[in-house]
Amino acid sequence: MLKFNLDDVARFAARMKRLDLTRGDVTPLLENWERQMEEGNRKGVLAGTDGAGNPMIPVTYRPVGKARKKLTLGERLGQRPNKRRGEYGGFGPAQGGLLANNNLSSKAYRQLDGPPLAPRRQFSRVIANATPGHYPDLINRGVYYVELAWGDVVSPKGFAFLPVHFEGKPLGKHGPSIKRDLRGIRPPDKEKMLKALRAWCMLTIRGKAFLESVGAA
Repeated sequence: MLKFNLDDVARFAARMKRLDLTRGDVTPLLENWERQMEEGNRKGVLAGTDGAGNPMIPVTYRPVGKARKKLTLGERLGQRPNKRRGEYGGFGPAQGGLLANNNLSSKAYRQLDGPPLAPRRQFSRVIANATPGHYPDLINRGVYYVELAWGDVVSPKGFAFLPVHFEGKPLGKHGPSIKRDLRGIRPPDKEKMLKALRAWCMLTIRGKAFLESVGAA
């Protein structure tokens, strides 16, 4: 037999109303979102999709001739070729067959058949230099931000060229570039992040409800 008392339900509802989720430890959730954004960017770039999950217009100026599948040791910054995601590579002098600031030569660039914006695939800077982070809103309590940004992706002369591609701006004498915008959260990644949020909320509510019940006893 199951005894059902509406007074018990009312007391439980009152406790739930008093719960303050903004006091919960939100760090695990934010770090989970960071990983989701980082991995979503990696998968999306390799699949040739933009930040909204739409296919990007393929490049037509590479590869020239027979595509070169394997990167040189210098092009992957000395990392093993089967690495899932390249390590961050930013400013620096020309070395290992690369131009300054971790740039491919024009010849090498046109030999590779990686997806748009990622000729070196997982070792390209749109993947390797994509760095997530989180921080609280300094004015609104309980509000947090999680973002992913691309650092040190510049030409040999130090020009930050990703905004040109993201916004379809003119690219020197070549006229407007084709818009390929990696900013945003792809729908499958957004669903995973919402799922993680729901799980965090449930765990936090259960933990606080248990502590309240112990205190009430």
